[in-house]
Amino acid sequence: MPANVVDNAVGVTERKWFVGIVKRNTEKAVADKLTAKGIENYVAIQREKRIWRNGRKAEIDRVVINTIVFVKVTEKERMQVLNDGIINRFMINPAAPTNHFGRRQPATVRDEEIETLRFMLYNSDSKVDFTAEPLMPGEKIRVVRGTLKGFEGNVIEQNGANYVCVALDMLGYAMTQISLEDIQRI
Repeated sequence: MPANVVDNAVGVTERKWFVGIVKRNTEKAVADKLTAKGIENYVAIQREKRIWRNGRKAEIDRVVINTIVFVKVTEKERMQVLNDGIINRFMINPAAPTNHFGRRQPATVRDEEIETLRFMLYNSDSKVDFTAEPLMPGEKIRVVRGTLKGFEGNVIEQNGANYVCVALDMLGYAMTQISLEDIQRI
């Protein structure tokens, strides 16, 4: 496809968060490569304390969403990242209509969703898990106490425990356990 056709495509000059799919356990290395090329990216990482069987303690960065690297690029830059082999592929939006080649658009994530996920991972005192299972979101809430104070999301109950969750369209839900005493309805 000629460069001028790609450059004139709708939304090309606008940077969006695309969902890059990489090999397992390479998320941080891929992020480093993208950063070295000056490409904005985000790997959902949570710092946590680990204690091994031998008693050794350490703080580690745990990847919360395996095989996913969020990449904020234009369409032209996205194609370059693919051609360079840094990202294996980009997630496709199955709900999007097909183009004239019979292909669907790549999935994108809104800036607000990325910022909310970053906030949750950085400020949560408990482990944040990620699930792709469809969850039935409850009432919209705001956390009024604790390290997640000010966070807004939905409360769900799973296996008798209460969780606050953030929905990332097409990917699933990031969730962490929370006390119902720490939230208020919006």
